[in-house]
Amino acid sequence: MNRIRLIALASASIVLLTGCGAVPAFNPGVAARVGDETVSLAKVDDVSTSFCEYVEGQLQEGQVLAQHYLRGQVVGALALRAAVDQFADEQGVSAAEDYDTAVTEARKQLGSLPDDQVQAVIDVQGVQLYMQAVEKSVGEQQGATGDDATAAGQKLFRRWLADHDVDVDPRFGVSIDKGTTAPVDTSLSYSLGDTSKLADADNPDPTYGAELPDSQRCG
Repeated sequence: MNRIRLIALASASIVLLTGCGAVPAFNPGVAARVGDETVSLAKVDDVSTSFCEYVEGQLQEGQVLAQHYLRGQVVGALALRAAVDQFADEQGVSAAEDYDTAVTEARKQLGSLPDDQVQAVIDVQGVQLYMQAVEKSVGEQQGATGDDATAAGQKLFRRWLADHDVDVDPRFGVSIDKGTTAPVDTSLSYSLGDTSKLADADNPDPTYGAELPDSQRCG
């Protein structure tokens, strides 16, 4: 399996999910639903706060991220983690040791940070590595080895996603196709000013993001 660095500079890209079929109504306080399991808005808020504090230490002077993008990364990562957990449980496997090794190294490198920030980095930036580690274990269970094991597990996980509901509140704007995620505009509102348009673009300009109110920005 190709090694993915767990610690990386946070970007404005989003990792988000939706399930198949129509978008369901969400109960108050629910950010995402994976089968019978939910990801609460409170959980998203807590992880987003800690992740923002970490990100602020990585941004260059004058750089700012819109909270919309950071929260999108968080809710997507938490939803994906829940989906991978359910997939792993059904397959009767745990993540390959690559993941535990990467987490141990990350904790050492981030040792000077508060525990909540370290955990937020692992939750958000480590989810892709976690997914691949589970896929590798599933593939090995099928008799494959090396990169073939990861590829085999990935195929099965994509099939699993197609057959299960992984839904995120439309406010976060999400889409998934064969395991590949992308932002989708599901908003019923429109940005009118230059600042809001640029801060809310697919690749937001951090300079314009700095003009957002404090509650809507990170940095």
